Amino acid sequence: MKFKLDMPLVWGLTLKEKPIGIGADGKLVFAPNAGEKDYILYDSDQEAPVGFGIRVSAKKTFVIRRKVDGKSIMSKVGNVTDFTHEKRPLKAAREKASELATQIVSTGKNPKVEARKLSAAELTLEMAFARYRKHMAERTQKPASKETLRVIDRVVGNYRSWKWLDRKVRDIDPAEIEVKYNEGKALHPVANEQAFRWASAAVQWNIGGEALHAASANREPTLKANPFAILALNGMYRTREQKEQDYETNNKRNPLLPRKTFGPFLEAAWSKRTTNDNETGIHFLIAMLLWGCRRSEHAKCQWYELIDPLDRNSTSYVKLADDGTDEYGPHIRFVSTKGGKRHRLPLTPFAHALMVQRQKASVRELHDRGHGAKSRNFVFPARSKQSKTGYYSNPDDLRAAVMEEAGVLKLTNHDLRRSFGTLMTSIRVPEKIQGMFFNHAHATVTDRYNAAEWEDLRDWMCKIEQAMLMLAPNVYNALKPTDWPPLPAPDPHICRPPAPRTGRPRKESKSIETSMKAEHV
Repeated sequence: MKFKLDMPLVWGLTLKEKPIGIGADGKLVFAPNAGEKDYILYDSDQEAPVGFGIRVSAKKTFVIRRKVDGKSIMSKVGNVTDFTHEKRPLKAAREKASELATQIVSTGKNPKVEARKLSAAELTLEMAFARYRKHMAERTQKPASKETLRVIDRVVGNYRSWKWLDRKVRDIDPAEIEVKYNEGKALHPVANEQAFRWASAAVQWNIGGEALHAASANREPTLKANPFAILALNGMYRTREQKEQDYETNNKRNPLLPRKTFGPFLEAAWSKRTTNDNETGIHFLIAMLLWGCRRSEHAKCQWYELIDPLDRNSTSYVKLADDGTDEYGPHIRFVSTKGGKRHRLPLTPFAHALMVQRQKASVRELHDRGHGAKSRNFVFPARSKQSKTGYYSNPDDLRAAVMEEAGVLKLTNHDLRRSFGTLMTSIRVPEKIQGMFFNHAHATVTDRYNAAEWEDLRDWMCKIEQAMLMLAPNVYNALKPTDWPPLPAPDPHICRPPAPRTGRPRKESKSIETSMKAEHV
């Protein structure tokens, strides 16, 4: 039916009732809409093009309908919300509908469908990446982490440097992709594979969307083939076994070894914590070893008792007390992990003692550094009060300094996580328990455990941290429970004195010296 539309009427339309006629007072008469089926109310206003109206469904959409050669064609003008920024929304929708009506009459085709077909046919690699990135960031199931989005951005940068971004996907020759892949696989095999895998995933996602749109419009899809699939089809990516062999050959993985470097690294780190305001960073590094976590996982941890109860389910935290509010007691919980799954670990005696020391130290650090409320909740507060995040996250320089003290030649942040795995293997931790600790994306792991599972985790975590710290007796004795006997320990490691500061004296020093001279005079 037809009626003169205005925006108050448009906003008031719902699926619960539908218009069935016009009353004696000139107003619409509504009746219950059985089954809440979609309906269209056409616009009878003189300014509206013929066939313009509003479709009421889960969303309200302006539409335009025309009949060409006996064929009825209806095109979407736009969602009602798309026009709310206009000064006169209804007028803007009518004008756009008039343009679409002209295209329908002149071509005999739905302009929206044609535009979508053209868009898919003309899809550039840059467009494919942009749409896929947006999907990854906004999807409900496992939205991409910031780290993943940064990887995608880095990959896009590679294609920009190759001048491939403005190329249409349908024009990229699979043979050309093979050549480009082979150029980079010897120099940077990991980054090279990453670049082509992400491109393939982005194009494939766009192909899937185009296939659905084409099926809905009863037409053939205009983009069917993924040229990047040639690499998987021809078996050009390395297998997991080949990757492991390459890592070993190229000496890319260098975890601490229980019989060689574990003890010296921990002893040097423990000594280093008392120099140059390093305590936050040293606690950060030792926690990575004790928990086997990635630095992005525990960096954001906050003290459980300082978090608003409404935010605890969405915040990574360290819980020191067994307050009876859950079945886990003291524990750590990471809400943002690489695999997208939340992860819970028991806080066992040595790590608990470290966190107690951390809590006392963080209070002192915040006072000395003059930090505000932004850093107060964090287990590892930022060293600078100018920090944008409020938490400490980059131990690279400190890790390098500890390596030099301990005589460790190669060690990355992720090698600390691998060191945790090496130690688990050395004490024969069951494979299932290792998977639960590592929280890998492919493992069947959850942060909800029954009582038996949690006790198994707690028992093994106790064994792991005890085996680890026994390699560094001074650290063991500093963190052990008070009723446990100490281990025989060598003299503590003595770090080299920090290098003297270079350059001119600070301004504060000059002013103090000047004031002392003035007082003497």
